[in-house]
Amino acid sequence: MSLIKKAHLVLLLLLSYSATTFANSAIRLSTIEYPPLFQSEKIPGKGYGVASDLTEAAFKAAGVTIEFDYIPMIRSVESVVTERHPANLGSINWFIKDKADDLVEVVNLFNIHFMLFYKKSTFKKDIAYQALSELQIYNIGNVRGSSTTPVVTDAGLNIQWVSKLELNFRMLNADRIDFAIGGETAGWALIGKLFPDSVNKFTTVKKPILTVPIGLVFHKNQTGLIEKFNQGLDTILANGTYYEILERYYSKAQIAENLLTDNIANKAKALGVKY
Repeated sequence: MSLIKKAHLVLLLLLSYSATTFANSAIRLSTIEYPPLFQSEKIPGKGYGVASDLTEAAFKAAGVTIEFDYIPMIRSVESVVTERHPANLGSINWFIKDKADDLVEVVNLFNIHFMLFYKKSTFKKDIAYQALSELQIYNIGNVRGSSTTPVVTDAGLNIQWVSKLELNFRMLNADRIDFAIGGETAGWALIGKLFPDSVNKFTTVKKPILTVPIGLVFHKNQTGLIEKFNQGLDTILANGTYYEILERYYSKAQIAENLLTDNIANKAKALGVKY
């Protein structure tokens, strides 16, 4: 075999090896610890959080393997803008807040409602409001960097900033704050975990302070990955996997009540799927 043919063969083998390695290697995405939306510890009988499970299922349907890196919420935007990660599983609202939304493209998965949690013993009657600014007299806990930051800031609320949602609810239980802001599902899950014998001592203001879409936020350069994710999302919508995952975490009533984002509702309609 001539030297040229040997070199050509080696090159082909190297290219073949590189392609195989790329196909088998997992793509790492950034996200945060925010049970039961995204979490590193598996929930018995469910999974790693509804958003994580939907994302993994969609990519798997498209033949893509992923893994998650769990980082603080305040580093989520930077992780994508600097292209340390090709995408972040979280909310486009974080990028809008940091004026970085023009650098990214989002594929939303579902909505969450942020609620004001409080202890029933703190107030003699149910709390209601028309404008958030009416609640300026109260001490309210909120996670730094949360999607609700602009809302509570604009309303001039008295916010006690915390680094983690767990700390927010521990402060609420200890009567150090009047209200704790949290996602509805995440808040109740955390209360059940931290205070299993006292769940009925808590309640929420019925009106959400904010409804936020949860989705995968890609750097705009990741056109191929975005296409793959959308293909996989179409597949799990069509075969029922999307709905099966939602049902692990939400009741049918919750799913019917503004849970689906516009893009998911439109995809489902185009595919002839009813949710």
